[in-house]
Amino acid sequence: MRVRLLFLCTFALASAISPGRGLGADQVFAQYFLSGSKQIVRFPVGNPSAMVVVGPLTDTLAGMDFDPSANVLWAINFTIQSLGTIDRVSGAFTSAVALQGDCCIKAFTIDPVAGTFYVSKGDAFLYSLDRSSGVATLVAAAAPSGAQVTALAMDCSGRLLAVDGDPNAGSIYEVHLDASPALVGNPGYVGATSLEFDNDTGALYGWFNVSGSDASTHATIDPATAQPSQASQLPGKYRMAVRNTCFRIFAGDFES
Repeated sequence: MRVRLLFLCTFALASAISPGRGLGADQVFAQYFLSGSKQIVRFPVGNPSAMVVVGPLTDTLAGMDFDPSANVLWAINFTIQSLGTIDRVSGAFTSAVALQGDCCIKAFTIDPVAGTFYVSKGDAFLYSLDRSSGVATLVAAAAPSGAQVTALAMDCSGRLLAVDGDPNAGSIYEVHLDASPALVGNPGYVGATSLEFDNDTGALYGWFNVSGSDASTHATIDPATAQPSQASQLPGKYRMAVRNTCFRIFAGDFES
């Protein structure tokens, strides 16, 4: 934890002297899919009903997340099996490297402090992803044997959560790199397609889509108990990423 705090201090100092955060600060970017139409959209954190279209993207994304600076939006392109970036102005995908090894990545998150890329392949395991080579390396169990992890999220303290997307499960687990995963709870929704922390507030949000349905549930999730609140249902299926950094949480703690 001391190493992580030192890393966060360094990142906060760099953020303080860097240019402003610019377009899309404190916005959610997501891929929206409905009846064959796919688009990149954005909306205020926690308010998907106010979404606006950024641009079209015909490929399917298996996950997306921002780097620690919140300036680069990375994504896993399922259609062409590639890691790349999403343009926040046009929604266009630019491939950076082809994914290597067995198919297919189903969940993706980035450590918001250290910048490590983590993925899951729809199994019960967590892998680190080398963004230069596209190679995924087994790291730890993310959920009990037989689980199908379809969403990952990591907060500023290093807490890493995984959702069992099995249609009959839905439980959320805290992943430990050096120990077995620990059950957090079950939100009562199945078919998780996305899970994401708001780094400014520590709030956790999720999207859930029942197989065969053209609508998804967006909810605030208690990261300590997995209990949902402020749930709303919207047409479409979603993969999302929240654009903000860990800096303001650190600054608030420092000033208090």
